[in-house]
Amino acid sequence: MGHTTELGKRGKRKGINQIYGKKKQYRKILLLFAVLLASFAPFMLYCPEVNAQEEEPRVLKVAFPYTSGINEVYDDGTYGGCVYDWLIEIAKYTGWQYEFMTEENASEQLNKMANCEYDLMGGMFYREEFKDLYNYPSYIMGSNYSLLIYHREDTDIKGYDYNTLNGKRIGVLKRAVQKIERLQEFLTFNNISCELVYYEDTTEYGNCLESGKVDLMLGADVYMQEDYNVAAMIPAEPYYIVTAKDEPELCSELSWAIEQIYAADPNFANELYSKYFPDRYLNSISFTDEERAFIQQSAPLKVAVIRDRYPLYYEQDGAAMGIIPETLELITERCGLEFEYVYAENNQEIINLVREGKADLAGGFMDNDLTAASLGLARTASYASLDSLILRSKQSAGKGEGQVMAVPEGRVMKPDKPSDTIRYFDDYQECLNAVNNGVEADYTRMPASFVGQFYARNYYANINLVTDTNLREEVTIALPLPVNVPLYSILNKSINNFSEEESYRILSDNTLVPQQSAVTLESFYYSNPVLAISLSVGAIILISGIIILVVFYSMRAKVMQVRLEKAEEMSRAKSDFLSRMSHEIRTPMNAIIGLTNLTRISGEATPKIEENLSKIDSSAKFLLSLLNDVLDMSKIESEKMKIETAPFNLRQMTEELKSMFSAQETDRKLRLEMNCSLQEDCYTGDKMRIQQVLTNLLSNACKFTDPGGTVVLSVEERSSVSGKAEIYFSVKDNGIGIRREDITRIFASFEQLENSNQRGPGTGLGLSISSKMVELMGGRLQVESTYGAGSEFYFSLVLPVYQGELQAPHVQEGDIRLEGLHVLLAEDNDLNAEIAEELLALKKIIVDRASDGREAVSMFAESPEGLYDVILMDVNMPVLDGLAATREIRSMNRRDAASVPILAMTANTFQDDRSKAQQCGMTGFLPKPFDVEQLYRALKEAAGK
Repeated sequence: MGHTTELGKRGKRKGINQIYGKKKQYRKILLLFAVLLASFAPFMLYCPEVNAQEEEPRVLKVAFPYTSGINEVYDDGTYGGCVYDWLIEIAKYTGWQYEFMTEENASEQLNKMANCEYDLMGGMFYREEFKDLYNYPSYIMGSNYSLLIYHREDTDIKGYDYNTLNGKRIGVLKRAVQKIERLQEFLTFNNISCELVYYEDTTEYGNCLESGKVDLMLGADVYMQEDYNVAAMIPAEPYYIVTAKDEPELCSELSWAIEQIYAADPNFANELYSKYFPDRYLNSISFTDEERAFIQQSAPLKVAVIRDRYPLYYEQDGAAMGIIPETLELITERCGLEFEYVYAENNQEIINLVREGKADLAGGFMDNDLTAASLGLARTASYASLDSLILRSKQSAGKGEGQVMAVPEGRVMKPDKPSDTIRYFDDYQECLNAVNNGVEADYTRMPASFVGQFYARNYYANINLVTDTNLREEVTIALPLPVNVPLYSILNKSINNFSEEESYRILSDNTLVPQQSAVTLESFYYSNPVLAISLSVGAIILISGIIILVVFYSMRAKVMQVRLEKAEEMSRAKSDFLSRMSHEIRTPMNAIIGLTNLTRISGEATPKIEENLSKIDSSAKFLLSLLNDVLDMSKIESEKMKIETAPFNLRQMTEELKSMFSAQETDRKLRLEMNCSLQEDCYTGDKMRIQQVLTNLLSNACKFTDPGGTVVLSVEERSSVSGKAEIYFSVKDNGIGIRREDITRIFASFEQLENSNQRGPGTGLGLSISSKMVELMGGRLQVESTYGAGSEFYFSLVLPVYQGELQAPHVQEGDIRLEGLHVLLAEDNDLNAEIAEELLALKKIIVDRASDGREAVSMFAESPEGLYDVILMDVNMPVLDGLAATREIRSMNRRDAASVPILAMTANTFQDDRSKAQQCGMTGFLPKPFDVEQLYRALKEAAGK
């Protein structure tokens, strides 16, 4: 009977034998199959990698007649042999599942295979007449072979790509006629064009590669040297895993999977040969372009291990030791991948870490492929093999049948007898404890090298060791399914490239030398009972004192925690208050500034009224700057101010500052100079904060410099190392200067020097904020001043040089006329809405107003596509706020829903508010109150996108 864990439904197939119904063909197949059984020897081809995976598992029927070494069926119902191992490896790439058909003899199975009743059959020769009965994959599964040897420094030749052999010269020994015939058949079969160079002298032939007269030589293992690779093994009679004739797509997928296996492990077929037949062969590593790219781009891979599990992993003098670390070091030497460790308490936690993506690899996986697949894992080639033994409770000696085997979670083991049951425990330590007490379990099994560490720490008086089990456990690396193909291939190539000496050293270094284990309390007690009791009494006294101290300090810590929570609550209340006050103050200020601008723009004001309006506008903006300073100081004190990082044009920023202060230069009759000495134009940093600091410094310099004085802004690149430049900023004036005793005060919050308010109003926060901002950006604001002669404020910042090109602004002044724009205005405050409508009407902009977010969504949904050029969206509105309204608009199924610009209008100006607006789909941000030019400029930029 066939055996599988999942049955697939297959449709009725048309029998191919109705078309090719000649019995002679079957006789030929049987004859060739018999020859194969007598002369079986595996062979592999090297093929380039293609990445593909089957999305859903499929159950395939496999013709599996018993043949020693090829198709093996064991007494316990499990399978083996080269074909079985091939299929298991293929399933790791394809996700296939199999139903092995073993009851019929070879003749019956060949007949059913030809009639498409089975999907796969291994070990089939290739003949032209068989092409009508089966689909042959692109790659063989084995053959007898000679070697095509080349120098490993010849990077033009790749063992997995026969096309690289075209045009090469091959040295052959003239009298090796049969090998030459095989070579010629191989070249013809693979459509390879090469020149054969014949040698009669064996010495000259043996040195043909070193002499450089040929690219390859046809030889055998005896000619292999350390610096040689094998490009191909020449088959005498290749054989395949074939598919049913009506399954061409299955054959294509089979070809792809075999290609992946050969690319990942050029020695795969030889490993099967070593396992089932006497042969051995090792090649050097050749990585594909995709694998090399993975190695270069890969961060250190996280390997899950149990921290103290001798000999797999343990630490000595702070260094990682054991089989796993030594194996990973060899892998690093082979491919360059780096590893770091993630620690687990037991095997089950290792599996969970890999499944959850918290670890990339399981470092010491010791179960078979079937178990790995059931856990959602795939294991690599084995890098070590450990002897296993049984530890049996003394009380279980007379129990006979129905004993309990202790197994750690995450491991799958078979009990000694079918009547025995399995009980799972957290780890090996718990298994030993259960066996030692003789109640929970009767025996357990583990690698012999594990036992030493447990006996070095604990005393197990009730356990006997049984060492005649002759069991060995293979140690592998496990990856989550579906596997990352490049990583799986790299690991297999590296592990399979270990020499016998290296593999032996990994085991001998960590198993032949016993681990130096720390003495445990239990082992110390059994060896020194009197001293242990004395120390225990002393420990009790010491612990009592410690408990008293712990209670005292814990109470003290709780008091401090309460105080800290109160302080944090006060800080939150302060932030909430400032946020609310910011919103409440900015809302009426928006009306003040807006109405002032409307009145001035109307042209109806008398000169006196115009003067008063100008003063109102200046006072309102000053009040706004004071509010901004208080908010900045609050964010700095609460450590909520964030420094942004983005490319910007520093040279252009200095020009903007010069333009910004040109009016003050004229009004105060000053001379403003800008010195910009930069090697580059663009750097990466927080342009807004740098500009804010320089604006504060320039404003103070203009404020404290008398008419006729000079203010100089200098920006200089002083050094550049590894793409990072040190930029020196300086604002220097020849104004009134600062007294020496006042220099230490000027950077404190709310500090103003004597008579400073006579030169202009202020809060005393500007320099304090500037100093804190410079510190957040990695610099230090300093000052040098002479009273009566002037001051210089300066700082340096290290800014990465930006090598790319900054995107030019979408809209320049005058590029786009606002006339005719159609704007949807969502504003619940009638006065603010009236001001906005009138400001927009001045530019002949068509405005539709919505009084809340829900109305705005409805108006947009009911409008024709493309009607609105821009949406001005207030954030705080009744019924539906601006953020929710924006999300609904963006989710609409219409072309303009995703592209229409939506500008947030809000009196909340914290960075969190900006981030929330951006996350919900808003494309711009207008903080209230905004002036006329700011509004028009924002509309121009939005309309020009």
